[in-house]
Amino acid sequence: MPNYGFICDNCDHRFDCYLTMDNRNNPLKESCPECKKAGGVIKDLNGIRCSLNSDATLTPDKATGGKWSELMTQMKRGVSKRYHTNLDQASSQTGRLWKG
Repeated sequence: MPNYGFICDNCDHRFDCYLTMDNRNNPLKESCPECKKAGGVIKDLNGIRCSLNSDATLTPDKATGGKWSELMTQMKRGVSKRYHTNLDQASSQTGRLWKG
Protein backbone atom coordinates (compact mmCIF):
# COMPACT_ATOMS: atom_id res chain seq x y z
CA MET A 1 0.00 0.00 0.00
CA PRO A 2 1.50 3.41 -0.94
CA ASN A 3 2.53 5.87 1.74
CA TYR A 4 1.24 9.40 1.03
CA GLY A 5 2.45 12.58 2.67
CA PHE A 6 0.06 15.09 4.28
CA ILE A 7 0.35 18.54 5.85
CA CYS A 8 -1.90 19.99 8.54
CA ASP A 9 -3.16 23.38 7.42
CA ASN A 10 -3.59 24.42 11.08
CA CYS A 11 -0.14 23.66 12.55
CA ASP A 12 1.99 22.82 9.42
CA HIS A 13 2.81 19.37 10.83
CA ARG A 14 3.88 16.90 8.13
CA PHE A 15 2.97 13.25 8.44
CA ASP A 16 2.52 10.13 6.34
CA CYS A 17 -0.49 7.89 5.94
CA TYR A 18 -0.88 4.58 4.12
CA LEU A 19 -3.80 4.63 1.69
CA THR A 20 -5.06 2.20 -0.88
CA MET A 21 -4.84 3.30 -4.49
CA ASP A 22 -8.65 3.56 -4.56
CA ASN A 23 -8.62 6.08 -1.69
CA ARG A 24 -5.64 8.18 -2.75
CA ASN A 25 -7.79 11.03 -4.13
CA ASN A 26 -10.40 11.00 -1.34
CA PRO A 27 -10.12 13.54 1.51
CA LEU A 28 -8.27 12.18 4.53
CA LYS A 29 -10.71 11.30 7.30
CA GLU A 30 -8.07 11.29 10.04
CA SER A 31 -7.23 14.35 12.12
CA CYS A 32 -3.73 15.77 12.50
CA PRO A 33 -1.66 13.62 14.89
CA GLU A 34 0.04 16.74 16.29
CA CYS A 35 -2.77 19.25 17.00
CA LYS A 36 -5.65 16.72 16.82
CA LYS A 37 -7.81 19.10 14.79
CA ALA A 38 -10.11 17.45 12.28
CA GLY A 39 -10.19 18.84 8.77
CA GLY A 40 -7.60 21.09 7.26
CA VAL A 41 -5.32 18.19 6.35
CA ILE A 42 -4.09 18.48 2.77
CA LYS A 43 -2.00 16.15 0.63
CA ASP A 44 1.68 17.01 0.43
CA LEU A 45 2.66 18.00 -3.12
CA ASN A 46 5.64 15.64 -2.98
CA GLY A 47 3.18 12.79 -3.53
CA ILE A 48 4.07 9.19 -2.78
CA ARG A 49 6.89 8.61 -0.33
CA CYS A 50 9.34 5.73 -0.54
CA SER A 51 9.44 3.13 2.14
CA LEU A 52 12.32 3.50 4.60
CA ASN A 53 13.39 -0.07 3.97
CA SER A 54 13.88 0.40 0.23
CA ASP A 55 17.36 -0.32 -1.14
CA ALA A 56 19.01 2.97 -2.15
CA THR A 57 21.95 1.05 -3.64
CA LEU A 58 19.84 -1.09 -5.94
CA THR A 59 21.39 -1.19 -9.40
CA PRO A 60 19.99 -2.86 -12.50
CA ASP A 61 22.65 -5.59 -12.22
CA LYS A 62 21.89 -6.19 -8.55
CA ALA A 63 18.17 -6.47 -9.28
CA THR A 64 18.62 -8.87 -12.20
CA GLY A 65 21.53 -10.95 -10.92
CA GLY A 66 23.94 -9.54 -13.54
CA LYS A 67 21.68 -10.07 -16.53
CA TRP A 68 21.35 -6.30 -17.10
CA SER A 69 24.97 -5.99 -18.22
CA GLU A 70 24.53 -8.96 -20.54
CA LEU A 71 21.50 -7.26 -22.10
CA MET A 72 23.40 -3.97 -22.52
CA THR A 73 26.25 -5.85 -24.24
CA GLN A 74 23.80 -7.45 -26.65
CA MET A 75 22.14 -4.09 -27.33
CA LYS A 76 25.51 -2.48 -28.11
CA ARG A 77 25.94 -4.91 -30.98
CA GLY A 78 22.83 -3.54 -32.67
CA VAL A 79 23.31 0.22 -32.23
CA SER A 80 25.78 2.87 -33.33
CA LYS A 81 28.87 3.43 -31.11
CA ARG A 82 27.65 6.91 -30.23
CA TYR A 83 24.96 5.29 -28.03
CA HIS A 84 27.34 2.97 -26.14
CA THR A 85 28.15 5.57 -23.45
CA ASN A 86 24.46 5.99 -22.63
CA LEU A 87 24.02 2.23 -22.36
CA ASP A 88 27.04 2.00 -20.03
CA GLN A 89 25.66 4.79 -17.83
CA ALA A 90 22.29 3.04 -17.59
CA SER A 91 24.01 0.09 -15.91
CA SER A 92 25.53 2.26 -13.18
CA GLN A 93 22.30 4.02 -12.15
CA THR A 94 20.94 3.32 -8.67
CA GLY A 95 17.50 3.77 -7.14
CA ARG A 96 18.80 6.69 -5.08
CA LEU A 97 17.05 9.93 -6.05
CA TRP A 98 19.65 12.38 -4.73
CA LYS A 99 22.94 12.46 -2.89
CA GLY A 100 22.95 14.01 0.53
